[in-house]
Amino acid sequence: MVSDSTCTRLRILNATGTWCGGAANARGHLSHSASAGPRCEQASIGRGSGLRIVPRLMTLGLLGLATCCGFVGCQPEAPLVKAAAEQASLSVPALPQVATTRPLRKTLVQKTVQPGQLEAFSTTPIHAKVGGFVDQLAVDIGDRVRGPRRDAAGMIQEPGQILALLSAPEIEEEWRQKAASVEQVSSEVLQSEAAVRVALSVQESARAGVRECVAGQQRASAQFEKWAAELERIRMLAEARTVTGKLLEETELQYRAADASRTEADAQLGSAEATLNEATVAIEKAQADLQAVKSRLKVAEADRDRTAAMRDYLQIRAPFDGIITERRVDAGHLVQPARSAEDAPLFVLIQADTLRLFVDVPEAEAALVEIGRPAKISVSALGSAAFDGTVARTGWALQTGTRSLRCEIDVPNPDGRLRPGMYAQVELTVAERSDVLSLPKSAIVTKDGQTWCVAVTAEGTIQRRPVQTGIRSATEVEILSGLEGTEDLLIANAAAFSDGQRVEKVQP
Repeated sequence: MVSDSTCTRLRILNATGTWCGGAANARGHLSHSASAGPRCEQASIGRGSGLRIVPRLMTLGLLGLATCCGFVGCQPEAPLVKAAAEQASLSVPALPQVATTRPLRKTLVQKTVQPGQLEAFSTTPIHAKVGGFVDQLAVDIGDRVRGPRRDAAGMIQEPGQILALLSAPEIEEEWRQKAASVEQVSSEVLQSEAAVRVALSVQESARAGVRECVAGQQRASAQFEKWAAELERIRMLAEARTVTGKLLEETELQYRAADASRTEADAQLGSAEATLNEATVAIEKAQADLQAVKSRLKVAEADRDRTAAMRDYLQIRAPFDGIITERRVDAGHLVQPARSAEDAPLFVLIQADTLRLFVDVPEAEAALVEIGRPAKISVSALGSAAFDGTVARTGWALQTGTRSLRCEIDVPNPDGRLRPGMYAQVELTVAERSDVLSLPKSAIVTKDGQTWCVAVTAEGTIQRRPVQTGIRSATEVEILSGLEGTEDLLIANAAAFSDGQRVEKVQP
């Protein structure tokens, strides 16, 4: 047994909060003699004393005791050593375990699901152009009707189906009157054409008279020249007293007669030329009269055709292939011409072989919508049947009230299963990009206008990485910049970690 001078006092804290001491000798054995028995000192650990034992200090004390007991072979205190070891393991904090992933390159498709409403491709209210009584009704609601048939140039080859017939006797009588006026003016055209031919004949006759007068003038001029020369010769002979004076007088009379004939021929030629001019003017007048009559004929025909067009409006015809959805007249009703589009129509015709689906895309995705994008359409009224469509047109500008983009999707409806007015859910593909760097949505944090993800370094340290994102699929986000693709990134709860914090990576 060793004395107090050669032993070291050890103190431990028992379960009752009492410090108990024992002596260890140089060989490492505790003394349990009566004279040097264990001494206990009461340590108050309560609210009244105000004494607090720091857990870390307690842990260090317990670890020291466990080590000392191991050296001295303190067998009676083995349970106490075990409790100290357990307390030490619980007091040392463990590193948080986190699951990581790396960015992957893949094809991302961003879709948006929006509600929409099906509408007819065309809806036309059919009004009456002219007034009259409803004579016959050829269709009723639900009837399919046929529109006009056109050629390659767009000209109507066959009119549309008759929907109703109106009766207006005054229009019929006016059309007959206009048709008779056309026949009358057509006869006047024939008369004017004949007058032109007569004037042409008169002109030709006048030209022949001019030619005749020219020939007479030439003959009279030749006679005048002949008798002028004869008179000169007779005068010379009369001076030589070779001929008698009577012959000279006769020759002078012939000379004057030839001169008069020449003057007469000149006058006849002028008269013939005047007649020719008159005939030419008569032709011009006849031709002008003919043109005037032809113009009156065109006016009469136009007037007749206008009346015929009004008469044709008595036949209410289908403007295109479709279905009658409304009928608001019966036989015998008096129909008045529509004054505006707000007036009640006779029929409403819709085109339903292709429907329009109106969808409003939110502002965040509006810029991604492109014409030709595919769309999947689900109609709950048909047992969530699926249909395919494409974006045919957009409003381009956002609607002021909703800040959304109005899109129209053309949906083929050859079997007529879809009906205007049905509601539908539209899964619209707004963007698709291939071979892009992507991360799960849970790995992205956006706060205060900044976007980042959290990387775990090789040493197990947290490091925030600012990134720029692109399109988003249902579960992943495109990374435009900020990552190289080799980083280990937190999969979830990234916002709970701060820069420099140490963690332990585990397999997800």
